[in-house]
Amino acid sequence: MSIVNRRNALIGWVTWAAVKRAAAMKAKRAAPSGGGGTSKGRQAAKAGAIAAGVAGLAGLVVFWRVRKRDSTDHDSLASEELDAPLD
Repeated sequence: MSIVNRRNALIGWVTWAAVKRAAAMKAKRAAPSGGGGTSKGRQAAKAGAIAAGVAGLAGLVVFWRVRKRDSTDHDSLASEELDAPLD
């Protein structure tokens, strides 16, 4: 049974659409009603961008380390197979 199927794709799409809509409404409520953004608003946006960048970089490092570890696992399996007696 595969994880990627039509039912799960539909559930994911509906969830993503709902989250996007909720985030857009929340951003619209949080936006200042005046002309330009305030200094605090710009600082918050900058802090959010920095946090997103750090989280993305951390995710990339974790992904890279897992992929690197997976690519070397076959070597340990090969050494175990060499220890097996030949028939």
